[in-house]
Amino acid sequence: MNKIEENVLFDDLIVVKRSGQRVNFHTTKVALAIKKAFDQVMFENSEKQVNKIYEEVLLYIFENYQDRKTIHVEDIQDIIETKLKENKYIEVYQAFSDYRVRRAASRKAFIKQEHKFSKAIERIVRENESRNGYDKPNEILLDFGKTIACEYTKTYILENKFVRAHEEGSLYIHNLDYFYLGKLSSTHLLLEELKEDFPNKLIFKVLEAKNEIDGEIAINALDEELLEYLFKTFRKTLKKTIKKYLEISNYLEYIPLKKVEEIIEKEQSINFDLEHFSSFILNERVKELFELAYNDTMDFLLNELSENIRILLVRLNENSYENKKYSISIGGNNCFEVLMITQCYLKELEKLPRTENVTTIFKVRKENNSEVLGKISELIADGKNIALSFVETSYNKEENVCIEYFSLGGRIFENPIYEEKGSKGRMFVGSISINMGRLGFKYQNKDLKEFYVELDSLLDMTRNGLVEIFETIGNKSKENYQILFHNNILEDEKLESGQKIRKVIKKGVLNIELAGLKECVLNLQETLEKQKDLLLNILSYINEKCKNYTLESKLNFIVSETSKERPLKKLMELDKAIYGIKKGINDKGQYERVDSLFSFKNDLEKDMEHIGKYQRFLSGGNLVKVPLSKNVKPKQIVEIIQVAIQKDVGFLKFEIRK
Repeated sequence: MNKIEENVLFDDLIVVKRSGQRVNFHTTKVALAIKKAFDQVMFENSEKQVNKIYEEVLLYIFENYQDRKTIHVEDIQDIIETKLKENKYIEVYQAFSDYRVRRAASRKAFIKQEHKFSKAIERIVRENESRNGYDKPNEILLDFGKTIACEYTKTYILENKFVRAHEEGSLYIHNLDYFYLGKLSSTHLLLEELKEDFPNKLIFKVLEAKNEIDGEIAINALDEELLEYLFKTFRKTLKKTIKKYLEISNYLEYIPLKKVEEIIEKEQSINFDLEHFSSFILNERVKELFELAYNDTMDFLLNELSENIRILLVRLNENSYENKKYSISIGGNNCFEVLMITQCYLKELEKLPRTENVTTIFKVRKENNSEVLGKISELIADGKNIALSFVETSYNKEENVCIEYFSLGGRIFENPIYEEKGSKGRMFVGSISINMGRLGFKYQNKDLKEFYVELDSLLDMTRNGLVEIFETIGNKSKENYQILFHNNILEDEKLESGQKIRKVIKKGVLNIELAGLKECVLNLQETLEKQKDLLLNILSYINEKCKNYTLESKLNFIVSETSKERPLKKLMELDKAIYGIKKGINDKGQYERVDSLFSFKNDLEKDMEHIGKYQRFLSGGNLVKVPLSKNVKPKQIVEIIQVAIQKDVGFLKFEIRK
């Protein structure tokens, strides 16, 4: 860490803005200004250069402002320009200088708030021009809309302390472009009316819901949800086929068809014995007709089911929405009908190329059907997009309720505000990431008490920011939505016309995410075992804080690990600019997840044991990827799954390494 940056001079120095306003000097803002200048000329991997200029600027201020109490913002910018020229970054200097000129002109034309809008819109135009205008008109229009919504939110909705923390990289506010509009984040939709017109109704509902959800849509327990559709199609087809065959063979007038149909309607399984019709079977020929009708019905059912599942997967995977992610969970139980649906699903998944936008989440149980588990392992070995949720893990198991995950390991289950647990119909209302990686840099070689003091401060700020997001979205009314809150969200039937959605989304969760956990503990402890232990202590500590937030606010707070690339990349880039590049910690493109602490090779059982302990405290879940060689055998995958079951792991994916 830059020792100059820690000097008490910067704690007492006051920046005088152009308006005359006086604010505290923030070293982070200097790094941000330099980084933006480099970004304008499309410098890739420029963090080392940014950090060099940053340290020189701070050193200059340190040496020349020892006896001064204030520094003007223009003076800081002049110093940055001087250091850029001295280091011969002429293009960057020119971009920074031109930017100052444009900003001066803009300030004359716009008041403060409008100035922020113009600044953001200019950025879109600049970025598009730098790519030689490759974006399509609709894409540019979407960028304009998102920018205006985002800047409006930062200017008028969020308190300035949250905006500053986001821009400086202490926090990362997810869904910043959309939450003021009332868009919810990843959501488990309730599924109804799958009795008929599958998959068209489901596809329509899910795609339309994308207009109101900025995140993943989870279709839970598809195999179980399709049971009514399966039974209805089976009964209808079997009755029709029996009648047709009896009619063709001239037996119809001798068979009481209504009684046959009554028996079919009463059957609780499609795998039933034809002896149920024995009183109507007059001879061997009639018996053959019944058997033929049943077999043809089953063939039709399998073909119909398979075709419709294929259509569902293809349509969702090829959708054109900006956020394209969906997940479908299967593996409900071992009853004949559920297994039949699951097997049809897996056969269709096998035929398709990798579905990047649709993740299949298979629910692992101790008593899974061996044939199905074998097929799952084959598909994983083949590189299909499949995740595993372990529904009988100690922290997932609940009588008559099944945990459902999102594709990146996101988890909604506990509901401290209400007695019942469950995932269906609930959503992530808002998410904010804490930059744990930065805390690691700040407090390496220091007393951990100081680390926890700042962590407390960031946790409290994150809690308050999430409450503000909740109140903003909760202030929308049912009429703001065409799909959601119309029998698709838990207990939305209680919403009356014109009523605010607050009381319904209260059953959702507010997600405190942690970014750069791995790099945090690498900085704070020297040995791998101590790093793993510290990580467990940090997670336990934050989990307890979340429980207290829940009790105090009567809202559902959870803690999870950030796994999305965009925030992990942005936060690391900012920290490289401030702290430089430290080998083995931030000498890569983005912050990594905690699963990268483990090889899952030398001591699989111990690695899985650690993961199980971490996931117990990550109430909002995390993504764990187990690396596999490209020549991995399905049997090896089954063995890893068995170890994960034993070690209380809740969720994982496999990654085929090329």
